[in-house]
Amino acid sequence: MIKKILLKNFLAHKETEIELGSGLTVLTGPNNSGKSSIVEALRCIATNPLPKHFIRHGAKKARVELEMDDGVRVAWIRKKATAWYEVLRPGDEEWEVYAKFGRNTPEDILNILRLNQVPLEGGKSLDVHIGNQRNPIFLLDQPSSVAAQFFASSSEASHLLAMQTELKNRVRAAKREKKFQQQKMDEIRAELDELQNLPDVNLELETARELKGCMDVLDREIPAVEGFLRRKGELEKLKTNFAAREKELSRLQDVPHLFPSAPLERVVTGMQNLRAHGESLKSRAESLNGLQTPPELFPTQRMEADLARHNQLSFAEKKQSAYCKVLESLESTPQLEDVAALSATISNLERNYVLQGSISRRAAILGPLAEPPELHDFSLLMQVMNNLSALRKTESEARANLTQLEQDEAELNERIEKRLAEIGNCPLCGGDLDAQKMIGDSHES
Repeated sequence: MIKKILLKNFLAHKETEIELGSGLTVLTGPNNSGKSSIVEALRCIATNPLPKHFIRHGAKKARVELEMDDGVRVAWIRKKATAWYEVLRPGDEEWEVYAKFGRNTPEDILNILRLNQVPLEGGKSLDVHIGNQRNPIFLLDQPSSVAAQFFASSSEASHLLAMQTELKNRVRAAKREKKFQQQKMDEIRAELDELQNLPDVNLELETARELKGCMDVLDREIPAVEGFLRRKGELEKLKTNFAAREKELSRLQDVPHLFPSAPLERVVTGMQNLRAHGESLKSRAESLNGLQTPPELFPTQRMEADLARHNQLSFAEKKQSAYCKVLESLESTPQLEDVAALSATISNLERNYVLQGSISRRAAILGPLAEPPELHDFSLLMQVMNNLSALRKTESEARANLTQLEQDEAELNERIEKRLAEIGNCPLCGGDLDAQKMIGDSHES
């Protein structure tokens, strides 16, 4: 027997709890207050009808829960497209969920509720527990044949009819199951037919694995080739810079021989000393002009010595003036050529030797590589192989360029030696200019 009814978001009921009495319970109230919704809730939990507008506006699901006199609680939950049952038995902590049971209410739920409809012939049934509004009590509005079937339901004939109906239903269900299983067998047979080519697929898969290994090897080698190409571009730029610098050096003229400046410095210093001494003598002469002529002294050796010294200084002054006139006609010392470009060229040659060694090592690494195996007819792998061939061709061109760079370097060294031989001595320190020594020192540094 039902002890309590709980409705949540069902039709007009947001959250309603009704506790039924031990005898007859009567619900009264004005129209549209939700009385019929309670009857509809009992019909929903007993029959699980098709989806209708049972969910209250604004909610996502409706819940109808009944508490029986033995303590068992049964709930029917309806969402927009699905419905399920939940059962909580005395002593259990979690609800037991019934889902995916089709259109008919589960037998366990019917046994708990005991609101089963009475089956009649022809697949019909009669609800003796829940009545519709404005309809008379059951059987009063039904034909006599329905009433006869109902009253005969307790006899053996009724049980035989029910058993026959159940048998028909089981046969019909068995036929449906057989048809379903036959369809599954056909699908499985079709899948097995599709798997006949599985050995070929395994062979192709093994070939694909081998190709994948080759691709991995290429992925590891391609960055090295790309680095080699980058270095090739840098070497070409260095070659262009060397050619430009060589062209600039070819326009340089020979450094002129400088006039020895040490004698000139001594002459200038002597002239400055003579001018200072002459000024001193002039000031002494001016200071002696106001004096009377001194009496003739005896002896006159000192005066004679001073006169001789004065004459000697006058002669030296005239000689220095002649030197100054001669030096005034000389041109100014020419500006020395900047040797920074030559030093940069030597540094570039050193880097070129280092790059040459690096490229040789990379060429030695790439040399023993075997030709790639013939690949399966995959367009992507063929494209990779074509790219590898192009890279090897580029490598050959880069090696040819490297050989050309080495020849250019040898020619440049020869030109530097020739130019240094023409210059002779260093215009700064006067030392010998040895091209081999300078290039070797730059390489060691």
